[in-house]
Amino acid sequence: MFPVGANYNPVVHENADEIAKLSKIGFTDNMSSSLNDRWAEKEYININEQQFDIKNILFYNQRTGKTFALLKDTLHILSFAIHREFKKPLIFYRIVKTDINGDKKYNSDDAVMLYCSNLHGDSLTQLTPETERFLDYFYYSDTQMILAKTMIDGNRDSTFSSTDETNFREVNLLAPFRQAARYSPNR
Repeated sequence: MFPVGANYNPVVHENADEIAKLSKIGFTDNMSSSLNDRWAEKEYININEQQFDIKNILFYNQRTGKTFALLKDTLHILSFAIHREFKKPLIFYRIVKTDINGDKKYNSDDAVMLYCSNLHGDSLTQLTPETERFLDYFYYSDTQMILAKTMIDGNRDSTFSSTDETNFREVNLLAPFRQAARYSPNR
């Protein structure tokens, strides 16, 4: 998996030491204290979302040598987490489609949706609506279900705050692609 993106404020660096430092900025795994997905085996988070925008992820198949993009178009990926602990292993993605607050950045200040795919990046499926902000989920291993917690911009002011309403959605991890078809993106 190789994230592909762009910098909101690109700067040319000619110093090799500076470039080496910058190449380490951007992602963290489950060793970080800023982990969002507490259930994940490993999560990669764009820790600099005010500066950098991940627009796609390339998947490389070692057996065939072929590479393919997760998305046919671009979305804005805030993080992706690998879940091998599920009976059907999945990758969860936190994705933004629209800059709802108009700040010209696609980040966690906007409506964030939960998506999933299998470990090969196939069957990308939207699990929560694009008008809500995905906050968290609760995993129930005995039933292979999650209860996704979202926030609704109740007063429609294009911001999410503690006064907005929360909502919960149940997702069956054994069949997330069938169940979430009403939210599926064009792929």
